[in-house]
Amino acid sequence: MLLRPIMDGMVGMQPPLPADITVEQTSLGGVPTERLSAPGSKTGAAFLYIHGGGWVAGSPATHRPLTWRLTKQIGIPVYAIDYRLAPEHPYPAGLDDCVAAYRALLDQGIPASAIIVGGDSAGGNLTLALALRLKAEGLTLPAALVCLSPATDLTASGNSITANAKADAMFIPAMMETTGPRYFPGGDASDPFLSPLFGDVTGFPPTLFQVGATEMLLDDSTRMADKMKTAGVAATLDVWPKVWHVWQLTADRLPEGEQAIVKIAAFVKSHLPQ
Repeated sequence: MLLRPIMDGMVGMQPPLPADITVEQTSLGGVPTERLSAPGSKTGAAFLYIHGGGWVAGSPATHRPLTWRLTKQIGIPVYAIDYRLAPEHPYPAGLDDCVAAYRALLDQGIPASAIIVGGDSAGGNLTLALALRLKAEGLTLPAALVCLSPATDLTASGNSITANAKADAMFIPAMMETTGPRYFPGGDASDPFLSPLFGDVTGFPPTLFQVGATEMLLDDSTRMADKMKTAGVAATLDVWPKVWHVWQLTADRLPEGEQAIVKIAAFVKSHLPQ
């Protein structure tokens, strides 16, 4: 549980938000939510953002260096949800919150064709699991998905888990082994709602993957993208050299972070109603 105070401490080290970014504390379907917008944001569309943090840490506040840039560059509000975290609230609490938030956007009159869902790491996992849940519940899927270094296979069967173990700048194998018992104690790691790699992705919307070439989670993106392409989904795989896990969060200091966000914005805008 050291990850939670570490990530919470990141908030105090962030540069101030630009003066033209508005942050409102609200809720979606009973889920606490931070709504970020920039001047001229189109209110008839939404980016539902699901933060990472190993399902045990993180918050909308920890991810503001990314979410404020998304709202400014895309021109739509970003709704960053504060879903329930494990171990206090194990699976499926966090996923249930994602479903509730998505339903709430629909209830506000925002059509699915104008909703983007995205997230990083554990939030990328929840992004894909949410799409599977929406399919299962007969709801219309969003216009597109954005997955930043997502965890898609909690069975850890990907080759990069070991092949990149020494090259990964953030994780070590022992860290990977601690998440499961906290997030889904006693559960089956091959359950598609836990490991979307094993789900039926037929009919998924266009999806962008961004991942670092030296990450232990590299294969979680490459195999998921391949599975989607095989199923006829328009999946875009964007592999970056010499960057660490979710480098987009360091766009204040890392040029590659800003460059990646520019590519995310272009992808999202290409899939929103004009």
